[in-house]
Amino acid sequence: MKLIKAEEIEFFYIFPEDDLIKEETTLINDLIMPENWANLPMGRYTSKQLIEMLQNGADTRLAIFKVNARLATIPLKKEYDAYQTHCLFWTNKDINLKELDQKIKDDSYTDEDFSSAVIARLQYAFCRHCHNKYIALVCDDEIYTSMYFINIPKRVPWRDYCNKLNNYCNKKRGMIKIIRCPNCNELIGIYVVRFFDKVEDGN
Repeated sequence: MKLIKAEEIEFFYIFPEDDLIKEETTLINDLIMPENWANLPMGRYTSKQLIEMLQNGADTRLAIFKVNARLATIPLKKEYDAYQTHCLFWTNKDINLKELDQKIKDDSYTDEDFSSAVIARLQYAFCRHCHNKYIALVCDDEIYTSMYFINIPKRVPWRDYCNKLNNYCNKKRGMIKIIRCPNCNELIGIYVVRFFDKVEDGN
């Protein structure tokens, strides 16, 4: 695992050989409040097989992001950081992620290496047409807006910051080829970049 910064986003890049659960646990245990709803450690809730698939995919890597959470139990003047594990999904299939792994280890990577990557969350995706439910990778603006990924210089108007954020999110959304339901081929209303297993009733 290595802390890097790309496209103004700071995050921990997870290499294929890393122990995800160990890395997540170490980071979360160092927080002011380790056990909290804002922490989303993938290793606790996702199958080992799926983690390994995402951690060493031809177009995917895992990354741990720091997010900001405001809690009623903490004075508003203090900010509480939480950690969430998401997936980096490259829309450019010509990317060689094994080469990128080495570039990151050598500190020779650039923003260009991440220009075609979108941040996606692992979640359930429900099709309202055929009523099937799947585990899927989904791109969501909330992932971006909940992170410290744009350094706001002092005296920059809030409107300018929001415009920059919206433009960035629109750019990333525009890279995504939205996938339809594997069963009925209908759109399901969210930005799904990949479907995995179908979830049976009761799960």
